[in-house]
Amino acid sequence: MSKKQSVVKSLLAIGIMISAALASTAMAQEVRYSWVDMSYMQQNADIAGTQATPVAGQTVDVNGVHGNGIRFRGSAGTWHNLYMFVDFASTDMDVFAVVNNAGGAFPANDEFDFTTLRAGLGLRFPIGLGPATDLYAELTYDSIDLDFGSFAGENFDTENKDIGGALGIRAMLNDNIELRAYGRYTNHADVNLSSGEFDAAAVYGAGFGWQIVRGFSIVGDFESGEFGSWSVGFRLDLDED
Repeated sequence: MSKKQSVVKSLLAIGIMISAALASTAMAQEVRYSWVDMSYMQQNADIAGTQATPVAGQTVDVNGVHGNGIRFRGSAGTWHNLYMFVDFASTDMDVFAVVNNAGGAFPANDEFDFTTLRAGLGLRFPIGLGPATDLYAELTYDSIDLDFGSFAGENFDTENKDIGGALGIRAMLNDNIELRAYGRYTNHADVNLSSGEFDAAAVYGAGFGWQIVRGFSIVGDFESGEFGSWSVGFRLDLDED
């Protein structure tokens, strides 16, 4: 079974389980697609690599781990069930290094900039359950940029841009609580810092929204994978009636 087929089957299973759990819930407002939000983000990056430096016989080993930063997202729609969205995150990640040369091994540490951008077009498919529930599919432009700087003349900086996609489900349990889950296929699931090559894979995520006053919600999200993350922040609805 291919990775893409695995994503589709996993999402169908998620949809069936959520549908069964929501079938007896009272009617709720429609899922909203016009909003902006801002969140604090904790990012993981279990990545490592080794490179030679301009000095003969000298190498640098690096190991990137985790960090934090900020995330901005926005969505606008829907027109004939279509919507547009953007998801931008920038985090400062811890990186540990060892410079190896004839004089010995010299440890060092610093931070590197980890920036991601996802933007694209989505299509929602409302389904007939008690609460408002949508399945959705998205086609995305994905960009990733890792800016390490340099410890001893090496260059671990790398970036990539490609096309991705996602399938998911969003459901309103009532007028104030939204639950969501998704799987997406990305060409930026992991990176080998020694070669600068990225690996493609499926990642999975889940999140919630809790409206505390009309049009204003607390939101939280989690995503799995080598670049796993969690975030918590607030959302402002733009189509509140």
